[in-house]
Amino acid sequence: MVDIIYPLSFLAAASALLALVMLFAKDALTCAMALLGVLLSTAGIYGMIGAHFVATIQLVVYAGAIMVLFVFSIMLLNLKKLGDRFPITSPRFLIGAVSGLAIVGAGTWGILQWIPQSYGTWDNQAMLAAGGNTRILAHSLFTQHAIAFEAVSVALIVALVGAVTLAKRKFE
Repeated sequence: MVDIIYPLSFLAAASALLALVMLFAKDALTCAMALLGVLLSTAGIYGMIGAHFVATIQLVVYAGAIMVLFVFSIMLLNLKKLGDRFPITSPRFLIGAVSGLAIVGAGTWGILQWIPQSYGTWDNQAMLAAGGNTRILAHSLFTQHAIAFEAVSVALIVALVGAVTLAKRKFE
């Protein structure tokens, strides 16, 4: 376990640094490439901790397909540099940052309070007895959370149709 701590901390630091680049870059393509770096380092973290299926899905779905969709959207919308429209020193930025951190903190606290009560603890023996983590994930996703899974897919399709509609209006 000790031998993977340093590569994991390097990947986590790279992911955090690229996330900051993604947040503060002014060019849309730079943001997309920083997001790609975050997704690749996250896949590396998953691979290092032994979740190879999740790492593969992270690479194929997110780093592959979703990033192609983002880059095509940036190219289709012809986004340019926005300049300094929202400076860091403005009061609106401070209010937004504090509000965002409060929402993330409250959500994290709520999830950490909910997880141990809802599913119990899963150790390696319990996962192997249930058929492995992929089977547990698939069973949970397509039985207990099927409506949420379908709602997310419908929301993604609606967002894609909306983006194409907005881009079409801009060119007409």
